[in-house]
Amino acid sequence: MATPQHPQKAVPGCIRAHPLQRGFSLFVVLIMLLLSALLVIGGAGVANLLESASGNQREYQRAFEAAEAALQDAERDIRQLAFDATTQTYLPCSSLPTSPCRKAADGRVFPDQDTGLMTAYAAAGDNSCERGICFFALKSSVAAATGSEAFQFWSKTAYQSAYASYGQFTGAPNPDTNPALASARYWIEVIARPTSKYPLYRVTALSTGARAAGGGGGTRVLLQMNIDPDPVRLP
Repeated sequence: MATPQHPQKAVPGCIRAHPLQRGFSLFVVLIMLLLSALLVIGGAGVANLLESASGNQREYQRAFEAAEAALQDAERDIRQLAFDATTQTYLPCSSLPTSPCRKAADGRVFPDQDTGLMTAYAAAGDNSCERGICFFALKSSVAAATGSEAFQFWSKTAYQSAYASYGQFTGAPNPDTNPALASARYWIEVIARPTSKYPLYRVTALSTGARAAGGGGGTRVLLQMNIDPDPVRLP
C-alpha cells in the first residue's frame, strides 16, 4: 500500500538557494585573490624602483666624492706633497727619504723655472699627454673651444690612457669605505701665462661607479678646477 505523500510546508523566513548561485561565491573569491595578487606585485615593483633609485643616488655620491678626492690629490701632486705613514699627514716630497713623487728620470714632471718651463713639453709636439700631465701649445687648444684638440681631450683615444691614478704620485691611502676611489683618475693641463712666472693648471678628474665595471655605462662623475700656484702678494 503506497504511503501518502504530504506536501512540504514553506518555513517563514527561510530562502532556498538556487543551484545556479553556488558558483558565484567562488567567482568573487577568485576576483579578490587576483586583486590582492596585483596589489602585491605592484607593491614589490614600487619597492624595487625605490631601492634602485636609492642605490643610484648612493653610487653617484660615492663617485662624486672619489672625483673630489682626485682633484685634491692632483693639487698635492702639483705642490709636491706625499703622504707620510708615520705622521699620517702630507709632507713635502723633499723631506721624505722615499716617496712616490714625480722624478724627472721616470718621465714627465711639472715645469721648473730652471728648465725654461714649457721647453720639455714643446719637444713632444704641440699637443701631448704623459703620466697625467698634458700640454696644448696652440691658443685655440688652450681655450678648449669646441673642435679643438683640447676640447674634452680626456675622452679621446690619444689621451684616455695618459691619466694619473689617485694616489699614484702622492701615496694617498685608499680607504675601503669608497670603492669608487679605485677608478679615480685625473689629467692636468699646463697652461703657459706670459704675464706670470708660474703656469696655470687646469685639472680634470673622472670617477666611475662600481656598477660600470661590467660595461653598459653606469655612473660617471667629471669635475674640473683651476689651480694657480702663483702665491698671492699683498700690496
